[in-house]
Amino acid sequence: MLATALLLLHAVLAVGSLWSASPTFDEVSHLPAGLAIVATGDVWLNPQHPPLVKELAGLAAGTLRPRLPLAGAAYRAGDQWGFGREVLYLAGNDPMALVRAGRLPVVAMSLLAAVVCFVWGRKRYGDVGGLLALALYAGSPTILAHATLVTTDVPATLGMLATFWLWWRATRGTARTEVARATDGADPGGGPPSPPVDLRSSLLPWVLCGVALGVALASKFSALLLPPMMLACDMIANGRRDLRRRLVGYAVTGVAAIVVVQASYLSLAAPLRYLHDTGLVYGTTSRAYLYYLAGAFAPRFPHYFLVATAVKATPAELLAMAGALVAAWLRRERWRDDLYLWLPALGWFAAMSWLAVDIGVRYVLPAWAMLFVLAGALAPELLRRTRLLARPGRLGPALLVALAVTQVGEAAFSFPGYISYANRLAGGRAHLTRWLDDSNVDWGQSFYRLPGWLAQRGIDHARVLPMGSATVPMQASGVRLEGMLASDWGAPRPGAYVISAHQLVRGLERARSGTPTDWLRRYEPTDTFDGSMFLYVFPPPGSTAGGPDAGATMPPRTE
Repeated sequence: MLATALLLLHAVLAVGSLWSASPTFDEVSHLPAGLAIVATGDVWLNPQHPPLVKELAGLAAGTLRPRLPLAGAAYRAGDQWGFGREVLYLAGNDPMALVRAGRLPVVAMSLLAAVVCFVWGRKRYGDVGGLLALALYAGSPTILAHATLVTTDVPATLGMLATFWLWWRATRGTARTEVARATDGADPGGGPPSPPVDLRSSLLPWVLCGVALGVALASKFSALLLPPMMLACDMIANGRRDLRRRLVGYAVTGVAAIVVVQASYLSLAAPLRYLHDTGLVYGTTSRAYLYYLAGAFAPRFPHYFLVATAVKATPAELLAMAGALVAAWLRRERWRDDLYLWLPALGWFAAMSWLAVDIGVRYVLPAWAMLFVLAGALAPELLRRTRLLARPGRLGPALLVALAVTQVGEAAFSFPGYISYANRLAGGRAHLTRWLDDSNVDWGQSFYRLPGWLAQRGIDHARVLPMGSATVPMQASGVRLEGMLASDWGAPRPGAYVISAHQLVRGLERARSGTPTDWLRRYEPTDTFDGSMFLYVFPPPGSTAGGPDAGATMPPRTE
């Protein structure tokens, strides 16, 4: 009952959030590319990412029968961004209807990932452990942020979770919970490994694992890191025992994964195409681009994802992640089974810190999810240890309930602006630009709701500088929006300005060359919207503050 309620909550929050979120930066290329694949059967646009997520989104959005300019110059030239803008903004389609439909398959994949968290946690740590893992996943604002977008991060999280869960089942060969194994006298993970699945009677666990691996590979190229991690987990936990039979399982898993990848490319040449396209992942990234972290700009920050996690994870998530690793240490006698959680989590985090670009905590979400499951180990440990400290044994359950309720509460109170979430330890979303930029703060998700927000403040005209390709000018809710001019940075005309948090951070970088774009340092904003867009109001010369026409005076910052 509780598990069903948490899954329903996750679905309601995700769908409610996506319904009002305008097309984000990457969706402008991903969704139209998926529509083109469904319409033509040709995986042509956006080769920097595998096609599975785009195809699922394209199938869902394609039910609306959108107009696709497939004969246009942008599509023929392989210009994914130009084609995306044509489909969403120039071809007469309703962009919000398309993105809403296209996002629903990603929500479904996030729900499946939540189910895996619960099932795996329950198998390992009992009912309470499974519920804790599910509450952490279902109530994570950052998970919810990316469960509502046509992007690859949450699908990759599903693929990694399902792969290692099924790999554990296949190589460790147990379907019993830890509680059951403890009560029947078996050593839950510390003694000899559990009997392996008899490959002569069932290849199903290996096939299912291969399908899950194929989903991960067909969602994100970085999933190529999973096979060596899988091999490491199996060899460390099981050694050479029954290696010949396990090698057959390896082959079955690999074949199943290749079939899924090949099917996603709709081509017999898929394996070679897949390997070729992995070289394009960061092909459009400028080597001169400087990334941002905590007020500094640099070509690389080795500690980027540690800081991003500290800022973007909820307090409950930070406690659970730390507690998960502590619980793994306390349960050293069970290390062979827990290895399948903490080794991939730490390995993925380390690999992303080395390989991924420093633009979003979303790259390490698979590691977060693995640690959420491992955090389920806190349940039996707390229940066992606090029973010795508290006479009625209520301290442990109270701590677990507090952790779960706090997590779910963060999700509810952060609705619907999940992308710009930051925990209170980092100052909350109002101060997120002190730490991060890009998809951590603003990906263009708030533009659709902006006119209504301005209308509530009596502003009927504003100049905007959004993130991405949101169209201006536009008229909605009685508010007219027009583009901000480059000259406005140094000599702002009287009136209201709404600027993306990401654009303001990049303004700090451009200001180092002498341009007056450092508004984050120069002016105090009148207000912020979702933590992702900043409102500045400049009154006419000689006027006083007060009223929607005059706005508020803009004193320079003094710190």
